[in-house]
Amino acid sequence: RDSDTHTHNYRVTLYAIALAEAVNLPREIIQELIKGSFLHDVGKIAITDAILLKPGRLTEDEFTVMKTHVEHGVDIISRSPWLVAAEAVVRCHHEKYDGSGYPSGLAGENIPITARIFALADVFDALTSKRPYKEAMPYEKAMAIIHDSSGSHFDPALVTVFEKIARPLHQDYGQREDGSVEAALTLRTADYFGV
Repeated sequence: RDSDTHTHNYRVTLYAIALAEAVNLPREIIQELIKGSFLHDVGKIAITDAILLKPGRLTEDEFTVMKTHVEHGVDIISRSPWLVAAEAVVRCHHEKYDGSGYPSGLAGENIPITARIFALADVFDALTSKRPYKEAMPYEKAMAIIHDSSGSHFDPALVTVFEKIARPLHQDYGQREDGSVEAALTLRTADYFGV
């Protein structure tokens, strides 16, 4: 129902895998990250179109409703033993390193590493992608925002690593809406799941 989600999920998963590999996460944790990256916003199927597809800024009441997508998502994946591994990302991808996020106000390393990685990748892709309501932000400006959000929104150690790997990732996948991004992710997921 959200047309921006399809290729965004591919790009953000590729970014998240690259960052996870750069910080040497174990294979089984990267598998959890991949599942969570694909399913992070699955709870949005419970959000009305009037809110989900609204072209402008959400009101405070609308944003309160939008935030419930996290709990809806956790509920959806809890029904499948194979998908439960995605819970950390689904539940915590809107938490912020300084504790100002939602739904639980977790801070620092109390936020699962997979969710900290995903949050950075997710925001980077959102900033550098064209959406119906905005143009794609130039790479340098997006990275300045990521850098300035180090320690508040994002884990500073992850930002330091991401700054070293982001440019080639953006050159390879940024703003692409064609099948090449899906093909690249198919190869990467085969590395982890053997499919």
